[in-house]
Amino acid sequence: MDGEYPRADYQVAMGAVIPDMTFDGTDADGTPRSFALREYFEPCAARSRLLVIRVMAGWCGTCRWDAKRTKELLTSDVSDRVLLLDLLVANDDNVPATVADIPAYRAQLDAQPRVGIDPSFRLAPARLSPASLPTFVLIDTRTMKILVAMDDPDREEIVDRLRSELARLDGRKPESPKLPTRIDGLSPKRWDLLREMKLPGAPPPDPTNSKADDPAAATLGRQLFSDASLSPSGTVSCATCHDPAKSFADGRGRSTGVGTGDRNSPSVLFASHARWQFWDGRADTLWAQATGPFENPAEFGSNRLFVAHAIYDRYRAAYEAVFGPLPALADTTRFPANGKPGDPGWAAMTASDQTAATRVFANVAKAIAAFERTLRAKPNALDRYIDGESLALTPDQKAGLRTFFSAGCVQCHYGPRLTDDAFHIVRFPTGRSDGKPDEGRAPGIATLLASEFRSDGLFSDAPSARPSLAVLKSGSWAVGAFKTPPLRGTTSTGPYGHGGSLATMEEVIKVYSTAGLKADDPRTAGETEPWVGKFVDGHIVELTTFMQVLTAAPE
Repeated sequence: MDGEYPRADYQVAMGAVIPDMTFDGTDADGTPRSFALREYFEPCAARSRLLVIRVMAGWCGTCRWDAKRTKELLTSDVSDRVLLLDLLVANDDNVPATVADIPAYRAQLDAQPRVGIDPSFRLAPARLSPASLPTFVLIDTRTMKILVAMDDPDREEIVDRLRSELARLDGRKPESPKLPTRIDGLSPKRWDLLREMKLPGAPPPDPTNSKADDPAAATLGRQLFSDASLSPSGTVSCATCHDPAKSFADGRGRSTGVGTGDRNSPSVLFASHARWQFWDGRADTLWAQATGPFENPAEFGSNRLFVAHAIYDRYRAAYEAVFGPLPALADTTRFPANGKPGDPGWAAMTASDQTAATRVFANVAKAIAAFERTLRAKPNALDRYIDGESLALTPDQKAGLRTFFSAGCVQCHYGPRLTDDAFHIVRFPTGRSDGKPDEGRAPGIATLLASEFRSDGLFSDAPSARPSLAVLKSGSWAVGAFKTPPLRGTTSTGPYGHGGSLATMEEVIKVYSTAGLKADDPRTAGETEPWVGKFVDGHIVELTTFMQVLTAAPE
């Protein structure tokens, strides 16, 4: 700093002097420190430089693209007059950022600028309207005035803007911007993002399930997946809500077993790739998810002792070939026919017998997960287009694809499954039978932390294989937040939304077009996030047309 910070009517707005904000963070070498904007003020410099603040989020696909190409920005022809500061607003799960999240963010970068955190997104007012991240804010270091804010610019666009702003500051006439590069109407950035949307292959390893990729476990799991005798009513199996003929969903608004639930059943076709399970993330592995429906009174209405006895009576040989000897379940004085935690019969069992029965229950879930990990989908028209078959998409579908990028859908819906696996508040209507808003992730975190089937718990095969859940805490950010659903396969998984109240994809897009239901609508909870952009009616038609491409027929 070579002068007192300018005195002005500070505002976070174009043309105004930005307030002297301070951000906690780490220096380029990872050293923890705080940054004050006054450090960038250069009133006596011979020429202005540009402080470029990139507002980024760990979950954001377009942010990830820019993070992986930071070096390009720092080695452009104007890089000697550019100072870069990255501000992280949220981590990979869309939890407000802390300094502890910076190392994971830095791992995405190919160069190491200063990185700070801004969990309250203090630079949001600089934008003209809600739009996609990343947001680039350009500041003149001689005056600390905000010159421009740009949302999700292409690389050519941001470099051209840097050149033109520096020319103006130098009193030169800016050069005419170069014609942007386009390939079938898409920029190189969008083609990069598109190529990353290719059909997913095998799921990532799951060390918490030692039988995850065991063929014998998958064969057993396939049988169990469709076996309604695991429910006392004899009417409900996993396939009831995850029908292979319906892309492993059920075609109902809300899941229906022996009763009716409050939420829509997601497809399990690509669930083996997900970081979190269920709409609220209350399970952190695929096998932990499979334990839930058994003891849910509206789904199987079953219990772990009933399931363990069913395995002993009908699957003993197959089970023991995979998991080893079963406990002495024939002794019903030790192992009653029915029971789960909270039941009197369960409480009467010894602790070791409770653990033995629960381990059988967990192993049943691990076998089902092993089967689900084998599920694959056929390539669709988008995959063929990505592979170079230009006519795989119609002109209208290509127009919808361009809108998918320009409207900001790709910041959350990216990668092979078209999801960020994070939790967002978009104010969709509840599915609860009492009409009350569904609070989503907030109670989901409490359920996960209390679960005996956590990835770091007793029944995990690798309790230390994943990051500790001890850091997981709720907050206002979690109230009304739900996991981003994959769009691959969306053509056959309606009705939509966590409450299953939206019959068509067109209805879904209409809700998004207004950034969710209004703030006073009692059917939903939370405050819509500032990066959920609004768009015009024409976009609804274009996006609906594009969604028709996103099939996922099971192999």
